[in-house]
Amino acid sequence: MSNVAFDFHGKNFVVTGASSGMGKQVALELVESGASVLALARRRENLSALAEESAEGIYPAACDVREPKEMEAAVKAFVKAHGKIDGGVHAAGIGGLMTLRFYDEAKAHDIVNTSFWGAVNFMHTCARASISHTAASFVLFSSVAAVEGLKGGFAYSAAKAAVDAASHSFAKELARRKQRVNTIQPGWVDTEMTREGGEMLPDGHLQPILDRELLGAGRAQDVAGVVLFLLSDRASWMTGAQIPVDGGYLA
Repeated sequence: MSNVAFDFHGKNFVVTGASSGMGKQVALELVESGASVLALARRRENLSALAEESAEGIYPAACDVREPKEMEAAVKAFVKAHGKIDGGVHAAGIGGLMTLRFYDEAKAHDIVNTSFWGAVNFMHTCARASISHTAASFVLFSSVAAVEGLKGGFAYSAAKAAVDAASHSFAKELARRKQRVNTIQPGWVDTEMTREGGEMLPDGHLQPILDRELLGAGRAQDVAGVVLFLLSDRASWMTGAQIPVDGGYLA
């Protein structure tokens, strides 16, 4: 049981990538803290399971973050029903390793479009005065791969680095409304996407990563707690920051 609790009663948030992994954990913890959450993801069956897991407070909507009109329609419907949002989290992302030798243009563009252009679509929609309150807080998922290029993962590393760079510009632009934008850089966290043997992490690649994480493997809740802090008013003087949550990987 955590010895830190947040109170988001009466608050509304949008979370992308909410059907699995860290996005799901963030959505669940926000609801546990009293918030109403628009949970966006592509996989309808996973969203249905999420709604069943948290009977109240989760409002699932199937949405592809690469499609601005889909996201806009879902967010506007949520705001019409529940009121303006107090912030949101862009956790949607896809992985996949590829070397220059086996460059797959379509796959590389899909990775960048989901992580980076998805973040742009998210901010373009959610930061509007008609959608979000003054002083709303937004968190965009980056990665330690944005700081240290991931071998065979140039598209993923570049997409996450672009998210970090864009967040500086977003922060300067939105400060006039006291809105905040920060990014979070997780290290290796045990999720469906990152488990060894999958597309993101072939067999034999995990142990060298864990050897660098001084505090061992990460859990989704290790990251979600920092995200909730950034969404809360205890982080009201933080914007344009990149926060590593990596077990010491970048130390």
